[in-house]
Amino acid sequence: MWKRILALVLVLTFVFSLAGCGKPAPAPDANKEKKPEVRVVKIANYFPPTHPQNIALKEKFKPYLEEKTKGAFKVEIYDNNQLGSEKEFINGVSMGTIEMAVAGLLQAEMLPKLKIPEFPYLFRDYDHAMKVLNGPIGEEITQGMIEKGTRPLAWSVNGLRAISNSKHPIKSLKDTKDIKLRVPTNSIFIDGMQALGFNTVSMPMTELFSALQQKVVDGQENPAPTVLTSGWYEAQKYITLSYHILGPNIMIISEKFWQTLTPEQQKIFKEAALEYAKYEVDLMKKFDPEALAKLKEKGLQIDELTDRPEWEKAVQPVYEKWYKQYPEFKDIVQRIKDTK
Repeated sequence: MWKRILALVLVLTFVFSLAGCGKPAPAPDANKEKKPEVRVVKIANYFPPTHPQNIALKEKFKPYLEEKTKGAFKVEIYDNNQLGSEKEFINGVSMGTIEMAVAGLLQAEMLPKLKIPEFPYLFRDYDHAMKVLNGPIGEEITQGMIEKGTRPLAWSVNGLRAISNSKHPIKSLKDTKDIKLRVPTNSIFIDGMQALGFNTVSMPMTELFSALQQKVVDGQENPAPTVLTSGWYEAQKYITLSYHILGPNIMIISEKFWQTLTPEQQKIFKEAALEYAKYEVDLMKKFDPEALAKLKEKGLQIDELTDRPEWEKAVQPVYEKWYKQYPEFKDIVQRIKDTK
C-alpha cells in the first residue's frame, strides 16, 4: 500500500516538474531603455596624417562631436586619399556614401564663385581669410553647393602657398621662365602661375611625388607644411616664399546624411566644424615657421621675393579675364579686399 502511494507521489512530482520546464520565459521589460545605435561618420581628406588639418580633426573635431552628442556618433578619419582622390571622395559625399570630407575647391568647375578664394594675392593673411570665408561673403560664395549634395560647414586653410623646385633659386619674375611647375587641375591656378611665367603641368596630388622624382616636373606650389609632411623635399632643392595664394579648404557634409540629423545634432556638427577650423588655423600659424625651419635643416634653400609688387601686378590680368566671364566676381572681390 505504502509502496503504491510513494510511486504515485513520484509520478506526480515528475509530471509537475515537466510542466514547470515548459513555462515560457518572462517577457523582456518593455520599459527598459534600449542602448542607442552609434553612427559612424567617415571624414575623407588628402592630407598626410601629420598635417595640421588631420591634427585638428583628431584633436578638436572628433572629441568635440563625440562628447557633445554623448557618443551617438563615432568619427573615423581617412587621411591621405584612403577613400580615393579628391574628386572621388567629393563625389562620395555628394552621393551619401561618405559622410564628410575636408576638400579643396574642385567643385569650382561646377560652381564658379568657388574660384574666387583662390585668386592670387587676394587675402592679406590668415585672419583676413577666415573673417571673410566664415562670414556672409563665404556663405555667398558657397551658394549652390547644397544642391550638388555637399553642404559647407566651415572653411579652414591649407596655408600660404610657396614654390619649390629642383633647378635653381626663384627670387624674381625673371627666374620663372624655365620652370616646369605642377599645378592642380584648377583653372585659376593654371591662369595665375602662367601669368607669373611658369610652364604649368596639371596633375593630381597623388601623382606629384613620383613626377618630382622622375623630373616630369621641376617643382610645385604648396604651403611649406605640405611640402614637409608629404616628403616632397626629398626631390627639391629650393623653396621660395611667394605666398601667392592662401590655399583655402572647406569642410563639407553629405546633404543626404545631414537630413537624417535632428536640429540639435545639426547644430552640434556646425559648432564642431567651426571649432575645428579655428584650431586648424592656429596650428597652421605655428606650423608654418616650424616647417620652414625643418625644411632648411633638410637642405632646402629658402628664398624671399625681391620684387613682390611685380608679382602682384603680373596676376592682375587673371582678375580681368574672370571679371569678363563673371561680372559679379568684381563686387565680391572688392568686398573681400575692403574687409578689415
